[in-house]
Amino acid sequence: MPLIRNLLTGRTHRSKKTMPRLDGRSTAAGVSVSPDRALQVAAVFSSVRLLAETGSMLPTGVYQRSGNTRLPAMEHPLAPLLTYQANPQLPSGEFWSQILGWMLTRGNAAAYIERNNAGREVGLWPVSWPGVESRRVRSTGELVYKVEVDDDEWAPIREPDGLVRAENLLHFKSFGVGGTEGLSPIGMARQSIGTGWAASSYIGGFFARDASPGSTISVPGKLTDEQFERLLRQWNDNHEGFENSNRIGVMEGGAKWEKTTLSPADAQFLEVYKMTRSEIAGIYGVPPHMIGDVERSTSWGSGIEQQSLGYVIYSLMPWLTRLERTVQRLFGDPSLYMKFNPDALLRGDSAQRNAGYALGRQWGWYSVNDVRAKEDEPPIEGGDEYVVPLNMSPAGQTAPPEQRALPSRQQRAEESAETPSVDELPSWITRHFDAISAFFADQGDRVLAGLGITPNASADDLIDLATDNEALTEILFQLALGLTQEVGAATAAALGGTFAAGETSAALAASAASTAANVNATTVEKLASTINLADAPADVRKDARNMFDGMTESRARVLAQARVSQTSNFAAHEGAKQGGARTKTWRVWDANPRKTHQRADGQTVGIREDFDVGTRKGRWPHDHRLGVDEIAGCTCRLQFNREES
Repeated sequence: MPLIRNLLTGRTHRSKKTMPRLDGRSTAAGVSVSPDRALQVAAVFSSVRLLAETGSMLPTGVYQRSGNTRLPAMEHPLAPLLTYQANPQLPSGEFWSQILGWMLTRGNAAAYIERNNAGREVGLWPVSWPGVESRRVRSTGELVYKVEVDDDEWAPIREPDGLVRAENLLHFKSFGVGGTEGLSPIGMARQSIGTGWAASSYIGGFFARDASPGSTISVPGKLTDEQFERLLRQWNDNHEGFENSNRIGVMEGGAKWEKTTLSPADAQFLEVYKMTRSEIAGIYGVPPHMIGDVERSTSWGSGIEQQSLGYVIYSLMPWLTRLERTVQRLFGDPSLYMKFNPDALLRGDSAQRNAGYALGRQWGWYSVNDVRAKEDEPPIEGGDEYVVPLNMSPAGQTAPPEQRALPSRQQRAEESAETPSVDELPSWITRHFDAISAFFADQGDRVLAGLGITPNASADDLIDLATDNEALTEILFQLALGLTQEVGAATAAALGGTFAAGETSAALAASAASTAANVNATTVEKLASTINLADAPADVRKDARNMFDGMTESRARVLAQARVSQTSNFAAHEGAKQGGARTKTWRVWDANPRKTHQRADGQTVGIREDFDVGTRKGRWPHDHRLGVDEIAGCTCRLQFNREES
């Protein structure tokens, strides 16, 4: 008598073809919404497919924290299951695609853990969630799952009556508000999806049943059959087909031609259909343009890189993080973890990547082999060396002897204008250092506060990249704007012209955003390799504190020097262009320059042209187009000329 018992106790039996009972299926549009039916709505299918496929395509790895480092642990027995073959019949990529698909439609997904006689995990078998029911043992509160495998599924379930303990089943949950199950996105948003289904059905019926003509010809009075046939034949002969388009129409006997249009009601219903696409994209946090809705402007940034970055951070990463945390309990060791690698989706174009690499290489936080590793290239001999510019010196000290021996600007009177050196801008270095140091200090305080609340939090949990990138971008942009105004105006004035700093705002904003993203990503990597979660919480906080103390001093100073050098070169070049410079000349400003720069010394090109430096081309000495090796340690400058050389 299960039916009567369920009615008396308030329990409901959930069919395998429905959603969790919390969500419901009926809608105001009169459409019963189920996951299978919802996937027939194009916007739902596009959103689910996009998230499931991009998530499953990412490379996965197993890692182990060892002291201050993170080491690959691909020899671990679980690594092949999570990264290569989930079970003998299913590759890992397909496994993650199924799991994500179920989470995105039903809010829950399950995988049965197959073990050998020694208790070692040897297979992960996805199980359709409608066949799983979570229960708790009344006496102990232990969570168990009643699993019924459907006819078209198979899993090596050994437990009697399909009662599987929680340790033998991975339960992946989407967002929820309590209880043992996640909420189904489709069930909770069934009204919008039902409206979308009704709209698409109406439109299909509209085209199937519509008998509206494209145009009409009306005449006063009544036509005979012969006159009707003659008028119709004459009109079609003269105007039917693309070769007769836009020909002059001659009407006789008072006839009038009118084009028919959709009724206001039909046209408005089409707008309802378009609106539901954006709403469904919002349900899944997917930018509308990525599912084909390009009618409205996007607030996800301009350019493919920024749009992809927004999609990965705000749409995909929350789902991937849920997968990683659920898998974590498989290892039984807090130092071991699985990680999806979204770097392939975050890579910018080659120019932007090279600019980031050049900045890191120039100012000492990337080696050649670090850069090659990020580009999946093998290391080279001698590529682990880190370099810094020759003109670097502690604040308050004079320039290095090699630089002091070079001629001054007054001695080079033949130059009408030139780029300033970093040593000529000490106040700007101090401003950059103070602002960047304060940012690092505030970031460190937030990390320590997070560790105080959650001692075992990871670096990704402790640092909100989206918020910190926005904050650091604003700091760097405002500093760059002021420095560019000063240097650009001075350069333009030396050439007898004026400078409009506003014309450089877009380039400065893009540069600030790129630098902020690189800096904060490096901070997360450094924090992940610094804190050892196996240590006592007090030791973890101490390590983090020491790391940020160092960043507020040495790293902030290096970044300040880098930004001032990069921005002042850009500002001088822009000021020269606006000031009327016709040509520019490469000048070596180093007692011991590299050979490629020595050969470039004296090279003169048009103000908008590129220099040939070695095998590369660049607009100025610190242009990212020159590549990392040509930028690192460079102290060369430009001479700007009003007349052709």
